[in-house]
Amino acid sequence: MQFHLHDGLLFIWCLTAAANVVARKPSNITELIPSPLVVPASQYWDGVDGLWSSFALRIGTPAQDVRVLASTNSPETLVVLPLGCTSLAINPVPNGCASSRGGLFNPNISSTWQDQGLFGINGDGVGFEENLGYSQAADYGLDTLGLGFVAGGANNPTLRNQTVAGIATATPFYLGILGLNTQPVNYSTIGNFSAPSLFTTLRSQQLIPSLSWSFTAGAKYRSKAGQNAQLIFGGYDSSRFVPNSASFTLNQDIDRDIVIAIQSITYSGTTQSTLLSTPTFAFIESTDPNIWLPDSACKAFEQAFGITTDKATGLYLLNATQYTQLQAKNPQVTFILSNSLSGGETVSIVLPFNALALPASPPFTPNNTYYFPLKKAANDSQNTLGRVFLQEAYLTVDYERGNFSVSQCVWQDGAPERISAILSPEYANSSSTTTSSTSASKPVGAGIIAAVVIAVIAVLALAAGLGYFVSQRRQRDRPTSTSPTEDIGLTNLDKNNNYIKTESLPDDPNSLYPPYKKFDYPSGVHREQQPDSELGTHGEIYQMPTTEHGEGNYFTALNRIESERRAATTPQIDGRSMVYELHGSEPMPAEMDDEGSRRGLSPMLSPRTPITRGSSRASSLGPVSDAF
Repeated sequence: MQFHLHDGLLFIWCLTAAANVVARKPSNITELIPSPLVVPASQYWDGVDGLWSSFALRIGTPAQDVRVLASTNSPETLVVLPLGCTSLAINPVPNGCASSRGGLFNPNISSTWQDQGLFGINGDGVGFEENLGYSQAADYGLDTLGLGFVAGGANNPTLRNQTVAGIATATPFYLGILGLNTQPVNYSTIGNFSAPSLFTTLRSQQLIPSLSWSFTAGAKYRSKAGQNAQLIFGGYDSSRFVPNSASFTLNQDIDRDIVIAIQSITYSGTTQSTLLSTPTFAFIESTDPNIWLPDSACKAFEQAFGITTDKATGLYLLNATQYTQLQAKNPQVTFILSNSLSGGETVSIVLPFNALALPASPPFTPNNTYYFPLKKAANDSQNTLGRVFLQEAYLTVDYERGNFSVSQCVWQDGAPERISAILSPEYANSSSTTTSSTSASKPVGAGIIAAVVIAVIAVLALAAGLGYFVSQRRQRDRPTSTSPTEDIGLTNLDKNNNYIKTESLPDDPNSLYPPYKKFDYPSGVHREQQPDSELGTHGEIYQMPTTEHGEGNYFTALNRIESERRAATTPQIDGRSMVYELHGSEPMPAEMDDEGSRRGLSPMLSPRTPITRGSSRASSLGPVSDAF
């Protein structure tokens, strides 16, 4: 089979077209969008600076369970190392230290731990919690991280090469944290290596429908057994908050992005008073438990609640008498929030006394007591509404649209979840459907999609190549019963150019031709009916008439055979539109002039030496290539 340049170009064009068809996403196909990912609470209440609803993580290989608190500001996950329960970190070491710190992670027994070295969580006056004076060294590494406990967490995602930092000291973090920030962790001292955050990894792997999350810290004092925290990636639960019309825009400072304007703070109890004289901006985040306000606001709180700071600890400690009296009065604090310091839509967040009176225990305080989570801000950059505020506030942040919302939590025992997805803007113009929100979806990864596309293209290429080969083979080996030459050989034109069907001549018992040969038409070209597998032409052997039997002129017959072969391999030519000039009736026998001439021709006329396509073309058209 001879392959020409235009055939190759056509074949490549077909493959390209097939690839485009496979790669193109039809507009009428519904796109499957991942559902919101609800991270289950651990069902534990952990902490020494309050009782906080924690989340379970499984880290390393084999997986180790730890319990951590959500940090809306941290880009990494922090866990407590075994060193954290030794006298080097806590002196004296409390009873049940490992459990009280949420469990310990030992990187030495994890086969997937990739140590990156010791680093600080911030530095040079910038970074995570730098504005609040946090300083913490940690052993950074990359490891496998899953959401949920080892037992029962199989349905939640497990991500590889996530930043995990081990800590030991009891302050400023007693428990580990789960970072919700979008920023990657940059290891500038080891070649500017950067590791994406868990949050952005979930989105890049199409495990959540958008770069958004909703969070509330939970409240131990609510409901019969307390209301657990809730964390949802890519959605929100409308059963957990009161809707409002206020909308907020994210700040450009990535270290303090969830910033709101506090227009007013009021105290309501036996009396009412204003606690904030001048509106101010504040940062909402869950890492720190306290409310950080200007000094004037802190003094107004002191007067309204009758509290003072403890010189030894610097905390607003509540003795038993104060706690009992305030609980009986049950005063409330109302925050009026907006996107601007004055005017605009507002939302009210009310904190009852139980939200402000937090239980404390060693080593955070010398003994078990209560404290009021209020801190004096040295400047506006320290104004913060911390974790205590998020006990009563429901926070939803959409990083792709650059906005967030703050709503008042509602408390209904046994209320069913009403999870709704926050879809990425990239889905806005597509016909899409969201999978069930009860569990994280398992979309096909980009590598699998690419493999499927490549496999389909390969199949198309194989089919195209096979089709081309079969087409060429069929054209070359077309059976004689359907060959155009049958119509050509059996068709004549009368004088009016009308087609006249001509039957094959009957066998003549007096003919000089052997009985296994017959004429197709009166030109003297004949076919041999016995098969020969070497030819690949359905057993047909084309043989030249021999001059020994007077079968006509040798070169005339040779030209006719070549004409017939060209017609057989040219299916687009309609045989009935072609006219062959007949050379006469049945040839008469003739003898060669001498025996030498017969010997010179005999090798080419032997039935065991069929004339091939190449030699036939050479004799009539000149030299040809050996490619078939």
